[in-house]
Amino acid sequence: MSGRSDRSTVSYDESEAADDSSPSEETGSSGPASRTHPPLLDDETILVDERPTWWAWAGHLALAVVFVLGGLAIATQEAAFGLLGVVAGLAVAGYAWYRRNRVRYLVTDRRIVVVAGFSARTTTEAWIEDVNGLETKTTAFSRNRGYGTVTVSRVFSTGSFGRKGLRLRGLPAFERATETIRRRKSALANEGGDGR
Repeated sequence: MSGRSDRSTVSYDESEAADDSSPSEETGSSGPASRTHPPLLDDETILVDERPTWWAWAGHLALAVVFVLGGLAIATQEAAFGLLGVVAGLAVAGYAWYRRNRVRYLVTDRRIVVVAGFSARTTTEAWIEDVNGLETKTTAFSRNRGYGTVTVSRVFSTGSFGRKGLRLRGLPAFERATETIRRRKSALANEGGDGR
């Protein structure tokens, strides 16, 4: 356990300190360079770099298709109502696109990071060495499509983690990500708990 106790989960707004330089080039990171990456530590490597899967938005996208097709069908009789249906469908699809593309999940060799937002970004992170619990949640639908929700907790709880953890919702290949976190936690513990 580190000496950072209450500071192992940090949330800050990067809108003022946004830097267009490529963190990947400067730190030796194996992940692709992107403006959505938080500042990386010296020699920090990105192990998992994902966005929520489109399957997590399947309900929204199906509703958008129903609105668009219904609008097109109605447009043959009443153009104004048909246009309203198409616009509603496009709005629902746009909402799903926005919600999916504004979030990025990163697991580095030292931290778990959630970056949210486009112009004003919020980064929430947890140090892997401070992780005491992992919870994975899937439904039959999500399990068959290979995604789930991973909750990372600093405090061990026998019940539900509730709001005490960092949630990675709709994470593709969630089993690979949790295995990566477990391996890094174990490696940091074997190094004496301070891998920096």
